[in-house]
Amino acid sequence: MATKSILNFQKDSILSNFSFHNVSEAIFWSNFKGEFLFVNDSASKMTGYTKQELLTMKVADINTGIGAGFADLVNKLKTQKQFTLEAKHKHKTGFLYNVEIRAHYMEYEGTDIAVTFVKNIHNRILAEEKLKLANKQLAILLEESEGRYRDLFEEAPIAYVHEGLDSRFIKANRAALRILGVRPDEVLETFGKTLAVDSPENQKRIEEAFESIESGIDTSGVVMELRRKDNGQSVWIQWWSKPDVSGEFTRTMFVDITDKVLMEQEKEKLHAENLYLQDEIKFTHNFEEIISKSKMFHKVLHQIEQVATTDATVLILGESGTGKELLARAVHNISKRNKRALIKINCANLPSNLIESELFGHERGAFTGAMERKIGRFELADNGTIFLDEIGELPVGLQSKLLRVLQEGEFERLGNPKTIKVNVRVIAATNRNLEEAIAKKDFREDLYYRLNVFQIVAPPLRKRKEDIPLLVQHFVEKYEGKMGRKIRNIPDKLIEDFMHYDWPGNIRELENKIERALILTHGNTLHYDDWIPKIGLDVHKGKEHPVLFKMEDVEKEHIINILNNTNGIVSGENGAAKLLGINPNTLYSRMKKLGIQRFSKT
Repeated sequence: MATKSILNFQKDSILSNFSFHNVSEAIFWSNFKGEFLFVNDSASKMTGYTKQELLTMKVADINTGIGAGFADLVNKLKTQKQFTLEAKHKHKTGFLYNVEIRAHYMEYEGTDIAVTFVKNIHNRILAEEKLKLANKQLAILLEESEGRYRDLFEEAPIAYVHEGLDSRFIKANRAALRILGVRPDEVLETFGKTLAVDSPENQKRIEEAFESIESGIDTSGVVMELRRKDNGQSVWIQWWSKPDVSGEFTRTMFVDITDKVLMEQEKEKLHAENLYLQDEIKFTHNFEEIISKSKMFHKVLHQIEQVATTDATVLILGESGTGKELLARAVHNISKRNKRALIKINCANLPSNLIESELFGHERGAFTGAMERKIGRFELADNGTIFLDEIGELPVGLQSKLLRVLQEGEFERLGNPKTIKVNVRVIAATNRNLEEAIAKKDFREDLYYRLNVFQIVAPPLRKRKEDIPLLVQHFVEKYEGKMGRKIRNIPDKLIEDFMHYDWPGNIRELENKIERALILTHGNTLHYDDWIPKIGLDVHKGKEHPVLFKMEDVEKEHIINILNNTNGIVSGENGAAKLLGINPNTLYSRMKKLGIQRFSKT
């Protein structure tokens, strides 16, 4: 299954890369110095330069008319984030051609980037200039003799139709016949309404136009879609109609705008596709470390997408090792605050006398050992996001100060009465039952309700076991390069044993076991030692029957085995908590609950 997912990912990557390089528009990435950073194949084809040549050039090398105006365009892009303009580009051969440029602002790894989509509109500009010239000639010729007018009527690029109020054609020039696919002998039997495409929007425009005509009101620039009479192909026209003073006829002029409409439709399609690709890239980036095919977990990701665009406080609940920090990072990455770093603090890892300083900062001399002024995490997170991990371990004395920040957005540094205002989005996480902590007076009820605006529950690994094969493959790939291994075979027995184990340490424990297995592996087949608790067998009347242990019994046996392996050491690099992939405080709590008392804190 994992191999299939990898192949699908590779296929999608190839298709995305092919699409990027083969779209009709040239795509340029440039910094705000005007230096090209990245181009697609279409850019090379359009300019005549190779991609390697373009990457040594600047914007001004192909847009020779930009000159000193480049700085103004940069400022405009940073302000507006996107705009469209027309310009002339210089081909490698020296030929100047007209282009339409759509510029978009993007920040990538701290660098301002201009992403421009360039379309060659040289032929369209030439056609528009020809049309302007023709219209100008028409205006001149209309003032000349009637004979010359007849010639113009037939040959001008603007279609003309003289029709009755029922839309029956009385007379039409050659341009009209050519655009509509009507033969000269069909003019008197042709009704304009019958050529209209039968769509609600199109019919509504036509009905409104004819109501205006019947009321003696001119119509100007009505856009409609017609079907050619000869082959049924769509043709888009822009239609002007003026009723005759007699009220019996109308004179209609129209121009064929099919190319323009199709071009706009294609542009709209490309824009929609671009937004879709951006969303896909964004989703992949934000959830790149989250490996899951579990429907339960994908509901969690959907919750993240729902809340991320708001500024609501988020409370993430879940056992140790379930990836609560990854979920918090995902919320931050797709929020409007993602240009700022996610500021993190683990409330369980710091002594109570230091955590206030870490959160809110202190002035020099505020307490013994405060040799310099310290900026707290909340100040660092101003206009961004702070992640308060293990919020259930926050000392009660500090909870009121945190509540004030959540409610008022203000606090004071230790040793300084000046109030500091901040705009911070808070994401908190805990593996504790906060409602039980409230009952024991270990956690403020008002703080709980303030934090619990939007709750996300990270499911334990035992409830998403279908993800275990994917996670094993992921962690093997993560560590095999670091350890100089190349694993080609993951035994089915290993996966089977993993699927039967309930993982009290969740994904962190699984990751640690895979890292350990890679250390023990010498060939290309993943090796693991015999650490998983066995399913017991009961012999009864000569037959073997499985003994179904309670989960707590299996967990207790496993923790005791790990503690025996670490000589009773719980914390630290060689401690049992590290091997289990859980927080030491969590392990102490589990030991107390399970009645494991022969090991003291180390």
